[in-house]
Amino acid sequence: MAILTNRNSILEAIRNNPASVRRLWIESGFENVSEELIEEAKKYGISFRILPKEAFIRQFKDIKSHVCLERGEIEYSDPDGFLGEISVMRTPFVCVLDAIYDPQNFGNIIRTAACFDVTGIILPKDRSCSVTPSVISVSRGGIERIKLIRVVNISRYIEELKRIGIFCYALDEKGEKSIWMTDLTGPLCLVFGAEKGIRQLTKKKCDEIIKIPTAVNFPSLNVASSFAIAVSEARRQQIAGRRTHDREMDR
Repeated sequence: MAILTNRNSILEAIRNNPASVRRLWIESGFENVSEELIEEAKKYGISFRILPKEAFIRQFKDIKSHVCLERGEIEYSDPDGFLGEISVMRTPFVCVLDAIYDPQNFGNIIRTAACFDVTGIILPKDRSCSVTPSVISVSRGGIERIKLIRVVNISRYIEELKRIGIFCYALDEKGEKSIWMTDLTGPLCLVFGAEKGIRQLTKKKCDEIIKIPTAVNFPSLNVASSFAIAVSEARRQQIAGRRTHDREMDR
């Protein structure tokens, strides 16, 4: 069971996954500042309890919050089922995280993915950070909006993505082609690695290796920053492409 303490995380859990929520707990004296949370809990039929300060501290010791939400464990989407879903989408947009262990990076990536409406994040069952309380907290509710798919073999799954028509780009600082000069408007998969980069086998399975141009004397970007830049550029191109298409259809 997960305990959520961040306000945005609690609201997103209640609104997007009410079936997973167990109970909302509020420390006595903080009912007014928690009014929105209480109203949302009532709206979705979620039970809540107001505890005296001493009882609240005993139950949630070491948690620096006056409100807590009990939530079931985060569930991962079925890999085969996810392939079936995106195979019928016009422009699915998925991302692969290869050997990313840091929960701060993982949480920030999920938050960014939710902001830019990424269809799903694929990660290996091994050699990867799992969904920890820190990841949930850093995602600020993004975890409730993003499908997470854990697979046994990343390279093989990339092959499956390519088989259903998704073009796969590996992001690497040594890539020859700039992301600014790359067409990201179709069915898309962006592949990211941690500090040591994407594993060679994973990289070989991708259609192309691209880079985010940076200063020559300081080329390295944090993976969460690279993720934010890349997915925002992809969405920018896709929105611009739709507007151009709409203008042409109106002529």
